[in-house]
Amino acid sequence: MTSPHAPILSHYRSIAAITAGMLEAARSGDWTTVLSLGQQYIDIVEELRDMDASIPMDAATRALKHDLLVRILENDARTRDLASPQMARLSSLLGRIKQHHDHTSTFGFKAPI
Repeated sequence: MTSPHAPILSHYRSIAAITAGMLEAARSGDWTTVLSLGQQYIDIVEELRDMDASIPMDAATRALKHDLLVRILENDARTRDLASPQMARLSSLLGRIKQHHDHTSTFGFKAPI
C-alpha cells in the first residue's frame, strides 16, 4: 500500500533535485539555467502548498522530510552565496543606468556611463 505522504515526499525530492541543479548551474556561472530551474522550483512549491498535509506523519516520514528540507535549504544558501556578487554587479549597473537617465532628463544631454 502506498503511503498517503508519497506525493508530498515526491515533491520534496523534486525540489531537492531542482535546488541541486540550481547550485550546479550557479557554480558554472550558468545564470539562465538557474533562473529556469528557479521557475520550476516555484511551480512545484505552489503544487506542494495545495496538497493536503493534515494526515500525521510517522517518525520515519518526518525524518525523511526533515533531511530533504535541510538539503533544500543548504542548496539554496549556497546558490544565494554564489549569486550575491552577480546581484551586486547588476545593482551597480542599474544604478548607473538610472543616474544616466536622471542626467539626461535634468540636463538634456547624455552623460557618459
